[in-house]
Amino acid sequence: MDRWNTFSGSDGREHVITDSPMRLRWGPWRTGRIIQVHVGSAAGYEEYREECLQNGQDPSGRMPPHFSLDGGLQDTALGLLRHRDDAASQEEVLYLACLLEALVSAPSAILRTDLIRRVYQEVNQRSQSLGFRWRGGEGHFIPPVNQDAGDPHQFARLVAPLSNLQEFYAALRDYASQRYRILSKEYVIYYPARQRATLS
Repeated sequence: MDRWNTFSGSDGREHVITDSPMRLRWGPWRTGRIIQVHVGSAAGYEEYREECLQNGQDPSGRMPPHFSLDGGLQDTALGLLRHRDDAASQEEVLYLACLLEALVSAPSAILRTDLIRRVYQEVNQRSQSLGFRWRGGEGHFIPPVNQDAGDPHQFARLVAPLSNLQEFYAALRDYASQRYRILSKEYVIYYPARQRATLS
């Protein structure tokens, strides 16, 4: 069985937040961090979890390989949770993450001009439309994927030469769309139980 394509969790389980448009789950671990797990590793963990529950055991003793989403990445993950049922809004969260990443961690030609004010205005407008407050100075905002290991500076190289505002926005939207497709298809995000309050 190809767990890459077939994993979707188990319907009716209390830890399942959504299976679509993204796979979001409540994690049983004591860590307060949000973690992002490749779907293959998540499928293996879900099988382990089910066996533990069937045997009356605690499934928190094992954690799959993962990316830890903290700082700005946590903000992005919380935005995805807030808009858990709306793919378009989730992709907008990723676009906003790209804008913030460019401002904080990826210098570009356009951000060395007065047009940087327009970019900050774009961030404020998108944040308001998503109903989400972003904290400043948090390093990275774009959730990682395994493919980044082969080209860790891809995003920085993309934005560095951009000097036209519309090209800048278009490039970031395209990058956000590609990243969202990968995250939706290939990853599961587990949230600590204390984040349940964000859904109320």
